[in-house]
Amino acid sequence: MLRISNSIKYNKFYTSKFHTSTVRLSNRWKDLDLEKKQQFVRSFVSLYKEKHPCSKSNVMYKELSEGMEEHGDTPYVFGILYNELLDVANGKSNSNQKGEGPMGDVDFLKLVAK
Repeated sequence: MLRISNSIKYNKFYTSKFHTSTVRLSNRWKDLDLEKKQQFVRSFVSLYKEKHPCSKSNVMYKELSEGMEEHGDTPYVFGILYNELLDVANGKSNSNQKGEGPMGDVDFLKLVAK
């Protein structure tokens, strides 16, 4: 969106030096290639372990992610997590909000912005 300003004149049109745009994250899990899915899984498991070192979920996430390279696949549970993080980042989630809980953690939201 351009704002009209009287300070700059260009070809009979007034334009502003500034404009704002909204970045919309739109790649759903199904749209990612295998390499990006596996990278997300590795990053998610590592970050979750760092953020929640005493959580029993660390063992579950690690076990789920093992062998994905040799099988050429990724566990779909990470797709559910990815899509929820994407919805939180876009303000579409009904269950989670930015800044609240693990799914609203800014560091986790950065994983879907890559």
